[in-house]
Amino acid sequence: MQMNYHRGLLFWGLALITGGAVALAAQQGYLDRDLLAGAWRLWPVILVAVGLSIIVARTPFAIIGTIVAALVVGTAGGALIAVGPGVAACGGPEPTDVATRQGTFDSAARVKLDFNCGTLAVAMSAGSQWKVASGQSGGSAAEISAASDRLDVSSHGTNSWFDGGRQRWSVSLPTATSYQLEVDPNAAETKVDLHGGRFTLVSVQPNAGSLFLDLTDAQVDDLTVSVNAGSASIVVGAGLDMRASLHVNAGSIEVCTGTGVALQVTSDPNITFSTNLDGSNLVKVGNSWSTANYADATKRVHIQLDGNAGSFTLNPEGGCS
Repeated sequence: MQMNYHRGLLFWGLALITGGAVALAAQQGYLDRDLLAGAWRLWPVILVAVGLSIIVARTPFAIIGTIVAALVVGTAGGALIAVGPGVAACGGPEPTDVATRQGTFDSAARVKLDFNCGTLAVAMSAGSQWKVASGQSGGSAAEISAASDRLDVSSHGTNSWFDGGRQRWSVSLPTATSYQLEVDPNAAETKVDLHGGRFTLVSVQPNAGSLFLDLTDAQVDDLTVSVNAGSASIVVGAGLDMRASLHVNAGSIEVCTGTGVALQVTSDPNITFSTNLDGSNLVKVGNSWSTANYADATKRVHIQLDGNAGSFTLNPEGGCS
């Protein structure tokens, strides 16, 4: 008896399983992320595999073509989730020429960073001056617009990050100022260390890249992190009184909490989004998981969590990195 199957369902089923397995193996350390990043440079193979599956669609080899295409697309998708094409797709050597600009703020400021392709580092510093050191291989330094209450930094050639050249920024913000901070990195390895800073709002929306966000010893009222095709690691220290909204599409978010953090995580069920909350030491009531000290704490961290085709891990083994 001939077995009937739906090629579309078979393709997406195998692709999703393969992508999830690759991303999970990378998260657990079974696959080297640098190796995956290098492999992602072979992305044209995806087009070849899909094209071959179309060519053999009406031949006896149709099922083989579908399986091969699904495995290739799934592997590429898993690598994309694990490392993001910030490492893999945009390229060029590290910038050698770096330009520096600095200035001062009044008591409060809005800082907006629009970054494309490369390495972005944000940190706090003593004193009263902000500083931006930036470079781009084969191109210009960052475009900077500043005043006493704002700092806007954007990549030169914002609309062409795939071929605009690899960039490197180092942004230093003085702890004497309070901030609204917005960071939009595309295809980037982003590290944001907010030790000692005061923020009414922190918004980070990485696309196709990785994020490490350290909130130890920071004061943050509202946090928004939205990850698309990438990964984010967030460190939360004790003493924070913060509302957070975390969203992930085709990626992963992990959160590490310090000793004594009063934490509550609320997340609606979603078959395409997995968490380890049921296996944590938190108390579950409805769709919320809380630490034992949450109800009586004066400073609390509440996380509203949702995602599609992604995962959330609280206090992963080995910590956040």
